[in-house]
Amino acid sequence: MGPPPRALLATVPGLRGQLRLAAGLGVGEALATVAQGLLLAAAITIGVDGADDPIGPVLAGLALAVLVRAALAAVGETTGRAAGRRAVTELRERAVTIALDRASRTAGDDRPGALAARWVHGADAVAAYTGRYLPASVVAAVTPVLVIVTVAFVDLLSAVLLCVAVPIVVVFLVLVGFRAERAAARRHAGLTLLGGHLLDVLRGLPTLRAHRRDDHQVGQVLRAGEHYRAGTMATLREAFLSGFVLEFMAMLGTALVAVACGIRLAGEHMEFGPAIAALVLAPEAFLPLRRVGAEFHAAADATPLLTELAEAAAEHDPRPATAAPAAMGAAAPAGGRAAAPTEVEAVVPTAAGAPAPDPAVDDPWLDHVRVEHADRRRPTLDETTLVLPAGRTTVLRGPSGSGKSTILRLLLGLRAPDAGAVRCGDVDLATVDRGSWHARIAWIPQHPVLLPAGLGDNVRFGTDASDDVVTDALRTVGLGPLLTALPDGLATPLGDGGLPLSTGERRRVAIARALVRDPRLVLVDEPTANLDRVTAGQVVDALERLTAGRTAVIATHDDLPERLADVTVAIGGDR
Repeated sequence: MGPPPRALLATVPGLRGQLRLAAGLGVGEALATVAQGLLLAAAITIGVDGADDPIGPVLAGLALAVLVRAALAAVGETTGRAAGRRAVTELRERAVTIALDRASRTAGDDRPGALAARWVHGADAVAAYTGRYLPASVVAAVTPVLVIVTVAFVDLLSAVLLCVAVPIVVVFLVLVGFRAERAAARRHAGLTLLGGHLLDVLRGLPTLRAHRRDDHQVGQVLRAGEHYRAGTMATLREAFLSGFVLEFMAMLGTALVAVACGIRLAGEHMEFGPAIAALVLAPEAFLPLRRVGAEFHAAADATPLLTELAEAAAEHDPRPATAAPAAMGAAAPAGGRAAAPTEVEAVVPTAAGAPAPDPAVDDPWLDHVRVEHADRRRPTLDETTLVLPAGRTTVLRGPSGSGKSTILRLLLGLRAPDAGAVRCGDVDLATVDRGSWHARIAWIPQHPVLLPAGLGDNVRFGTDASDDVVTDALRTVGLGPLLTALPDGLATPLGDGGLPLSTGERRRVAIARALVRDPRLVLVDEPTANLDRVTAGQVVDALERLTAGRTAVIATHDDLPERLADVTVAIGGDR
């Protein structure tokens, strides 16, 4: 598997320190191993020869060496597990960042199910790689060398035999490792296919059943499962093969030393003490290599993910966007079209940048924006310049797929334009601090997410609003009667296993959540979709209370929210 990729070292800040600690522990464990072997050989020699040398100090030293070796191994195991857990946490955070970045710049070629299978299963493999394989590889690099050097002082011929046998084991370890790595890559691909397809099928099951295509998916899931089963069995075969090869070569190397020592002992060409010392130390030269072989298979699933992480991290590394001409920066959005489209790199607003402008004062606007998707022949937005007046409500009308949601994603910073810029006043949002910009926005999606927590916690999510503020927000959006009817009030649990809410109630909870945030910019996606006229009217009434006096953008294909509009913009087919 080689050295850890730079992406992993950059992702897990403490990993370099962990590797240095593992190297120190590996050297200490190797020294303890050599001391243990020499003291054990001395104790056996004293016992067999019946010498008058006191055996007590030797046994005490042997016990101390065993304890030190066990303690160092325990510390290495503990710190390795901690490093593995830290690597998984950091890696999953990195995965989310990369996934969002890719979603902002592409049409999202990766299926959500494939992403989930890859980053969840693969991250667990990285824990084994970081916590077990890397420390074991350090020990394997130090211990055989130290053992061979020690054996050379005891018996030169045995050291020469070990110098021949150990490299052969290493060569076999590398050769078998290549085969195992290829098998692990095939297994990883099978798991990604199975997990991705299964999750996508489950998410789309209502649609599949509506079109009577659910039976067809059974066969596809079975084929994906068979592909994964075959890959798993191939990986297990490689694991057993490599284990057998390593055990056989280690046994053969130890046997060579034993035969050489035995022949010379029988011919009285060698003393018993050096012979037993060489025999005791010889297996210790192969033990770390065998452990590396075992841990390699435990961590082999991490290799495809680490390779992808390195590539994605290099791709994700942001470079400064192309600066706009001075005339473009001075152009006022309300004054019509700007001078010329300016190409900028398709990146979301940086995590650390300039302070965010105030969308309640400065007009958010699209400056000659072009957005392309890989699955469409024509751009979703093409040279679009659109001003969204501050302090007023803009309703984007258009059919599904016309680009309304894309505009919202651009304003949220979850999608960057392929050309042009998204600005607030004269400020390019690609240059502002992402967190400070998001703090000014309330986002109300078509399908609001409810956390497995109380009603009050769902409304105050991300804020420290008091119960009174939360209660007022719920009453403002028309959920006062619901709150009064709940026996536990704001503590009533929502989410999985909690209070079931209708679609309209969920959206009004999301509107109450936005009210509590007191946003400067409100973005709403299809607020009345899939609602009856009465419920849709209640949601629109709640939105009216939220958007009053605020900058708001509402994307809809329905005519009901249009009564909130100060400005109506036709998008796509309605244009």
